[in-house]
Amino acid sequence: CNISTLKALKMDDNQIGERCGDVLASVIKSNSGLKELHLGNNKLQRSVLNIAKALQHLSNLESLDLSGNNLSQDVSSEIAVVIDSNDSLKELVLGDNNLQSSVIIILEALSKISTLKLLDLQSNQLTHEVGDALGAVILQNTSLETLFLDNNNIACGMLKVFKALRQIKSIKKLGLQCNDIPKAAVVELSAAIQSNCTLELLTLNNNNLQSSSEVILHALCNISTLKVLEMDDNQIGERCGDVLASVIKSNSGLKEL
Repeated sequence: CNISTLKALKMDDNQIGERCGDVLASVIKSNSGLKELHLGNNKLQRSVLNIAKALQHLSNLESLDLSGNNLSQDVSSEIAVVIDSNDSLKELVLGDNNLQSSVIIILEALSKISTLKLLDLQSNQLTHEVGDALGAVILQNTSLETLFLDNNNIACGMLKVFKALRQIKSIKKLGLQCNDIPKAAVVELSAAIQSNCTLELLTLNNNNLQSSSEVILHALCNISTLKVLEMDDNQIGERCGDVLASVIKSNSGLKEL
């Protein structure tokens, strides 16, 4: 609180709790040049309201990590104001917060900026209703490189997400495990993969893709940048196994399978 020169503050995994969160809000107010704030896994809970309100006074924030803090859903509107105040935001990490449908107000704010490169919303109990808002964010942020949506059960909402991903060319990391991806969306995902020839990581575990996996694997044969591919628990079967061999041949830099 007694300095004003801070540009980056990283305090992940310290279990600092609500009381320290309130003091942290004062630190933010004292350091208007802050560009990076990482507070993942700290049990901040309700104190995030004060932190978010303090962040609204900044205008150059580039990276914000509030993952794993058991955020209350009413925090979403305050985070949206933070985004509106910072049109330079490049990274937003909000995983493991149980935001549910309240995330839509955050996504609406993100669809008004065009600087985002990383968005992490995994494990927030998101459903199909976020599909339109997510699609709008992707279309507005055409330099997006990392999108983590794992463990959310977005299901048919993924159709809008994948259609949007077809329009950009920059995705490197795409996390989609445990989302109950319907077969109708698989064709769009395959097209998105072919549009993003920079793809390095793709996680599709626990989506019960079965034989529809073949369409995705054929798309992966057409890129050569893949380093990580996770497809556990999808019952892909013997036929898809043969196509998978071709994916491996096409991606000689593959490190994890």
